[in-house]
Amino acid sequence: MLSAHRIGICFSILSSLALGQLQTFSPPGQNKITYSINIPDQTASSGSGPIFIQLKSTTIDIEWFAFGEGTRMQGSNIFLVYGNGNGNNVTVSPRLGGAYVEPLYNSKAQVTLLDGSGISNGTVTANIRCDNCITWSGGKEDVTSSSTSWVWAVKYGKLIKSDSVSATISQHDVSGLASVNLQAATGGNTGNPFITTSSDSSVPSASSASSTSPASSNPSSSGSSQPVVTTFSTQSTDRKRIAHAAIMIIVMVVLFPSFALGIHLLPSSWAVVLHGWLQVFTLALTIAGFALGISLSINLYPVTGSSYHQIIGIIVVSCLTLFQPAMGLLQHRYWCKNEKKGLFAYLHRWLGRTMIALGIVNAGLGFRYTGIGSTMAPKGAVIAYGVVAGIVGLGYILTLGFLARRRRHARPT
Repeated sequence: MLSAHRIGICFSILSSLALGQLQTFSPPGQNKITYSINIPDQTASSGSGPIFIQLKSTTIDIEWFAFGEGTRMQGSNIFLVYGNGNGNNVTVSPRLGGAYVEPLYNSKAQVTLLDGSGISNGTVTANIRCDNCITWSGGKEDVTSSSTSWVWAVKYGKLIKSDSVSATISQHDVSGLASVNLQAATGGNTGNPFITTSSDSSVPSASSASSTSPASSNPSSSGSSQPVVTTFSTQSTDRKRIAHAAIMIIVMVVLFPSFALGIHLLPSSWAVVLHGWLQVFTLALTIAGFALGISLSINLYPVTGSSYHQIIGIIVVSCLTLFQPAMGLLQHRYWCKNEKKGLFAYLHRWLGRTMIALGIVNAGLGFRYTGIGSTMAPKGAVIAYGVVAGIVGLGYILTLGFLARRRRHARPT
């Protein structure tokens, strides 16, 4: 006969298989907040059906917290949780993320609040079943993917108590992105996967919010070589976005074109030296902005992947920092010996002009990569950039044309 201990072990194993595979994580610096996901086997195999999500807070000092599908808040499918009117249970408000406004209630969402949800002993729990979360207005979820994008947000304060699914909320205090391996979250049937929790289960915790690199957690139970969860706070990446964009726009739209024209507007030996040092200063700024971009890409890649913006940026910065100075120095040496332009002069000139033009275009692609209309790329800012870049480009071309015409008229006939 099997001992009671062995029977207990077998029962625990069978129970965990029936309940399904949960993937749980805490956001950076938010150790009292956890998010869990389960994809039933049937949903994974058919590509349709329910998915299960749990939002849990072991502190009641939150106004609301949220978890959703998407690469950014805009267009994401969000589950927002706060207290009900009596304060003894939770209200789940399915919402769609928008730009410049709080997420709006999504009346088309088929959401069920499951057993185990409620507010007890300072813990807020929402066990959610969503029956139409594979596709939504703004996106689609691949439940068989090893890298899916999710958003999270938390607002601390006094818990909202409302039965309305359209309750007005204040802006979040912290938010972030997460890349979740749904292959490791797949298992079980379509029953409630949250009704039993292992007492010795651990919650993968991400690194602190001040970390500049994403944090990964790999529960040994997943058996997958892919990170189960990679998550980070968007507060640090937002600062990097602003700094990266500001530096690169100033460099490409203002400094490079201005210093390139200076040598033509004030032709002299001292202007050549000044041109060289000013461009060295600009290159230093370019490298700093590029380093911020690389750091930002490392943070965002697990969630958003790469784009043409990064590829073009690498090409432009490489050419400007490696080949452009070399062409300029070689032409300077050639001039000192022969007092005339050589091949390097034309290579230096046209490589620089091409890379500046490509850099200006790439800044526009950066706005698109961030999401035009989002908080980090307001439409007004994008329009203003386009107008200024257009004026600078047109002014640059007209100035070169004027100088070329003046040189032709200055030649003896």
